[in-house]
Amino acid sequence: MNEIDALIKEKLVPMRNRVIEGIGQKHPHIQGVVENLTGKDKKLGVQVTENGKVVGEYTLHIHGLQVSEVECGVLSPEVNLPMGIVKPYRVIEKSVLEKALNDEQNFINEPFKTMQKYLLDITIKFQR
Repeated sequence: MNEIDALIKEKLVPMRNRVIEGIGQKHPHIQGVVENLTGKDKKLGVQVTENGKVVGEYTLHIHGLQVSEVECGVLSPEVNLPMGIVKPYRVIEKSVLEKALNDEQNFINEPFKTMQKYLLDITIKFQR
């Protein structure tokens, strides 16, 4: 497993799952809204770049609100919506990902304010 794979599988996914759990405990009203919006299982994509060059691609399998599986080297997102299938993935620089990984408690305490801090550094794209 390379360094980027380890960041995603061993740091990002566990952190994301802890943040979701922490938000549910600290802000149950937010989790209720999110759970209503999530519905079925989905696959979200993550593309990690370093100095603008792609260094890793991942497909996160989401079951409910938790990540149940990570595919390394595969970018195959898929979300079923009433209007059809969309294939969203986010592009994030490795340095931004590392910075976000150190902000776990802020994601739990102030999820919207903390997400806002990183939104300008994340690009959302869609596959055809």
